[in-house]
Amino acid sequence: MIKLKDKIFEYLTKKGKILILGFGKEGKSTYDFIRSMDATLPIGIADMNEITCEKVLFDTNVFLHIGDNYLDACSQYDVIIKGPGVIIKDYLPPEIQKRITCQTDLFVHFCEAKTIGITGTKGKSTTTSLLYHILKTIGKKAILMGNIGIPVFDTIDEIEEDTICVMELGCHQLEFMRYSPNIAVLLNIYEEHLDHYLSMQHYIDSKKNIYRHQGREDVALLGNSPYLKDNDTMSIIVRNDLSSPNYYWLNDEELIISFKSNTIHIPRSKIETKLKGEHNISNILVCLTITFILGLDIDEGIKAIASFNGLPHRMENVGTYQDITYYDDSIATSIPSVIYAVQSLEVVDTIIIGGMDRGLDYQDLVDFLVTSSVRNILLLPDTNKRIHSLFDEVGTDKNVVSVKDMVEAVKIAKEVTEKGKICLLSPAAASYGFYKNFEERGNHFQNLVKENNS
Repeated sequence: MIKLKDKIFEYLTKKGKILILGFGKEGKSTYDFIRSMDATLPIGIADMNEITCEKVLFDTNVFLHIGDNYLDACSQYDVIIKGPGVIIKDYLPPEIQKRITCQTDLFVHFCEAKTIGITGTKGKSTTTSLLYHILKTIGKKAILMGNIGIPVFDTIDEIEEDTICVMELGCHQLEFMRYSPNIAVLLNIYEEHLDHYLSMQHYIDSKKNIYRHQGREDVALLGNSPYLKDNDTMSIIVRNDLSSPNYYWLNDEELIISFKSNTIHIPRSKIETKLKGEHNISNILVCLTITFILGLDIDEGIKAIASFNGLPHRMENVGTYQDITYYDDSIATSIPSVIYAVQSLEVVDTIIIGGMDRGLDYQDLVDFLVTSSVRNILLLPDTNKRIHSLFDEVGTDKNVVSVKDMVEAVKIAKEVTEKGKICLLSPAAASYGFYKNFEERGNHFQNLVKENNS
């Protein structure tokens, strides 16, 4: 049997000249993959930023295209392997965009093992990690990969016929996907990443690529969103809708799963979990639905949930200091995620929000906070001025303060948060421009909390 890596490499070399577009974590992974197959194959690397990787700089068979006009290099290559951080919009003509692929697309195209892809504006990291935990706990050979921080090419040597590949897929990976995983999950769609796309519809279309190219034996789990009412796939659709032939559903008493005329009812009382919030019960339901579809022991799956500790920077309890409990929700870059966090924690007195301005409409968040029990709202740049003006427009007696940085936010939070209550970092904004990623932002917050209370 031809190895997966051989299939991918043969496909790429038959296409012609190869360009790695974007040299972040995934771009570096693509370079390592190609060089593991052929040490001298000429390849191009294009990136807005300078390349400092020594092995690339000393590689005489690499052609660098660096700087503001790096996208111009695309016209010189036959196949373009794009990293998730590269924004295309309409900067490249359609005939060149047809040459774009990505690691995940190549992997899904040629992988013969079971592939499960999970996306959504919110909840995808928790759901992906929980499903992986369930599968590993009940004894399946599962590998976690994708947008969770593990480029799929980094796992390629571990894939065997009985492996279950669990992939978190962000919209940036899905944008140029022309193949879809065997089981595709689209949890929800909300306004997000509008700096990356020409329109909201472009973002929606990118998300739908997770299931759009499935075959008749594949399965798509679709959340309850007005954007997901169509049937633009030939696969088996499982909806969050009791009126659907195949469905998953949650009510006050139980979780219900129905697939191919087989229905199970799981009492809520059977679910033991460390995850907070009703939205996480929905994520658990999705994981159990996939467990059921795979024909695995559902009771073993339920047992596995109890030992899942959740994700770092996702409503992570940093600790209680001087009778104030601090929570790090740095991963929350969408407005619905922030609202769910406040609702789940219930006694939030101070919230720290803001960051890179991607043009999101913050009106719903402002309206929610105005009517919530949160008293102190600390606004980080660059979104602070725009959000502050929204509070001014609606009028509120809340303590709304624009701060210059996280240092000032944590200092003020310690002073104003009521004893016995919570200070929550839940930004509703990306970290870029201030931090390398949401992890660095969350770690900075946690360190400041501890330093201010030492």
